[in-house]
Order: sequence, then C-alpha cells, then structure tokens
Amino acid sequence: MKHHSSRILLFDLLMINAFVYISSSFYGSFLSPYYSARGISSLEIGILLTIGPISSILIQPLWAMISDRTGRIKAVLALVTLGSAVSMFSYYLGSTFIMYFIASLLLSVFSTSIIPLSNAIIIREAERINYSFSQIRMGGTIGYSISVVIAGIINKNNPDIMFFMGFIGYMLLFLFVMGLPADEITLRNAGSGTSVVKSSVRDVFDIFQSNTAYLILVYALISQLGLSFNGSFLGMFIRDAGYGHDILGWMNSASALSEIPILLLIMRLIKKFGSIRILTISCIILSLRMLIVSIGTLPFILLAQILQGMSSMAIYFSCVIYISENVKPGKQALGQSTLAFTQLGLGSIIGNIAGGYLVDILGIRNTFILISVATMLITAALSAVRWYIIRRKKPCCN
Repeated sequence: MKHHSSRILLFDLLMINAFVYISSSFYGSFLSPYYSARGISSLEIGILLTIGPISSILIQPLWAMISDRTGRIKAVLALVTLGSAVSMFSYYLGSTFIMYFIASLLLSVFSTSIIPLSNAIIIREAERINYSFSQIRMGGTIGYSISVVIAGIINKNNPDIMFFMGFIGYMLLFLFVMGLPADEITLRNAGSGTSVVKSSVRDVFDIFQSNTAYLILVYALISQLGLSFNGSFLGMFIRDAGYGHDILGWMNSASALSEIPILLLIMRLIKKFGSIRILTISCIILSLRMLIVSIGTLPFILLAQILQGMSSMAIYFSCVIYISENVKPGKQALGQSTLAFTQLGLGSIIGNIAGGYLVDILGIRNTFILISVATMLITAALSAVRWYIIRRKKPCCN
C-alpha cells in the first residue's frame, strides 16, 4: 500500500510540474508578438512584461511568508493557481495599453508564486519518496515542449484563444495540487514532531546557512538579463522576420527538448564540478546563445534555442538545488521565493525594461549583440572576483 501511495504521489508531482509550465506555454511566449500586433510599442511591451517581475519582488514573498508561517503551503499554492486561472479572463476586457496593464497586474499577483511554491513542495515530497527532483522536472520540460507547439499552431489563426487555454491549464494544475497530501509541511523535518518555524519580515535576511548562497543569487540575476530579454523579444524578432506563431512554437519546443539531456546529467555534473562552476560555464554559453540569435536566420535561431538546456536549464537547476540545500530549517518556501525575487524579479525587470528601451533605439538584432557582450563581461568579472576571494583564503606558503 505504501508503494502504491508513493506511485500515486509521484504521478501527482509529475503532473503538477508539467502543468506549471504547460499553463504558461499557452500564452507566455506569445505575449510580445500579440501586443505588437495590437499597436503596443516596444517600450510599452517591456513595461507590460515587467509587471510580473515587479510582482515577484513585492507580492510573491508575501505568499511565501504566509506559506512558511502557517505551514499550509498546499493551500496557498492552490489559491494562487485558482487566482491565476480566473485572472486569464481579464485579458478580454480591452486591447489598450492600460487594459493590458491591469490584466497583467491581476495575473501576476497570483502566477509569479506558482513556481517557487511548487518547487518547495516537489523537492520536499521527492526527498520523502526518495525520487530525483531532476527527473520530476522533466515532466515540465516534456509537457512544455508539446503544448507550446500546439499553442503556436492554434494561436496562429486565433491568438485571442491563448488566454482561455491558459485558464484550462491552470484549472487542471489546481486539480492536481488538490490531490497532494494535506499540508504536511506543518511539520519541520518529517516525523520529528516539531512545529513549523514561523516566518516574519526579518527572516528575509536570515535564510541561508552559507554566505555563498548570495553569490548564487548574483549569478541568477545576471543570467536572467539575457534570458528574460530572449524570452520576451524573440517572438517579436521572429515575427519581424515574417514568421508566425507556429514557427515560434516549434522553436520553443526545440529549446525545451534540449533540457532533457541536462536534466539527466545535471546532478552528476553539480557533484563533480560544483554549482558555481556550472553557473559560470552556463553564463558563457548564454552569451554565445544571444550572439547566435542576432544572426537572424531560422537555422541559427534554432541552434540558439537548442542551447537552452546548457544555458537556462543548467542555471535554473543549479540555483534551485543549491538554495534548497543551503536554507535553514523550515524556510524552503522563503528560500525559493528569494531566488525567484532575484531572478524572476530583479533580473527580469532589468532585462525587460532596459531591453524594450534598447530595442526602440538600437533594434532587436543589435540589442541581442549588446546583451551578449554585457553577459560575457559581467561573468568574467564575477569569475575574477571569486578567484581573488579564493586566493586570499588560501594560506600563504614560504
């Protein structure tokens, strides 16, 4: 019976991870060309796409603190999922910048908390049934790679339907979340009988067991500059080249499928080389990816998308695992929230706003080149700082 229960829980975790990404795939990648087709400027698009990151900074940590304080992380995840589903209909209220601003704000209040909260639950439950988080994460990769192609084909002729598709995706996610065991996070260290550790605003500055976690956050921040710009403006780049939503869907599917080999190998790579080395190499690959995209032809854009696994996924997974292993007891949700705050919040804000501004001035191709160079230089600077710190810590030899 216990084995059967573990199998049911594993299936539920796989479906939760899948629909976290399936739901966003129905609309996320297609928003910038959708806005552009309705006369929204590049700078305005950058502002709209920054509402989510701002919410990651201002609203999402509150959901995390509620989760850790009450111990009812499942209930909070169910609430934000349901709120995301209902919010999708707000995009049908009008087609002006102001109405899109309101719709984006309403959706972001809920949706930006889904990934950190679901990660906290999945990592905890995967450890309980002795299953690898990387293999569960493949549910999201495979689900996304299939659904984004379907969404691209459907959205090509009827782009307005993507918001209804998002509603369906979030409702299915809500049902799988409700199938989880009842809020077992109320216990710290399962089976110990100790009570949940209550979180407060002070806890935001007292989360990690190691100061190295803050270096991880810096890497997460700088990498997100390129990742957010690529995710937000690649659709416009492809559309300006004369291609439709269906091509964008296939491109995003290829990028998702490239994550599978990384997910199969990432734990061994982290154990052998360490998270910081993996992050450094991944940031260099990300810089090359931006440069390849700037060439502007479909074969090179496809090649750049195939580098998704070695750049975006390797960065994401290294950060998530390091944070999970280095938070203090009872602060898993707040730890993942801090990562999302830095990466999906600050990084995306800078990437989207600065990116939209630069696109209006330099054009999309030149902005890709500029971000590529900036990412490489900042990565080199961080590596030099880390080398200097390590060198100073080594004992001097006579």
